[in-house]
Amino acid sequence: MLLEKPKFKEGEIISLKLISGEEVIGKYISEDITDIVLKNPVMLAMTQKGPAMAPFMITVEQDKEYNITKSAIMLKGHTIKEISDQYTFQTTGIQPVRAGSIVT
Repeated sequence: MLLEKPKFKEGEIISLKLISGEEVIGKYISEDITDIVLKNPVMLAMTQKGPAMAPFMITVEQDKEYNITKSAIMLKGHTIKEISDQYTFQTTGIQPVRAGSIVT
């Protein structure tokens, strides 16, 4: 079996769709044959006000790295900019600056 080169860079915000139907967003750390490692994984949840980010697991420390077994993943991809920016704000408190905006 040939090993694929990971298509994500360390620190990039990625999205995973699990076979259970949950959508997970997190900071990509690494991967091997069996697992993908994400830091600060959150899940997308629908609320009355629209989509929101909630802890992926409530009973564990949020600011840690977690392995997600590849056999539980149905789809993986790069997270769109708007959601990635919101993830960064939710997990760090840092509001990303858009190109062309004025910083005062």
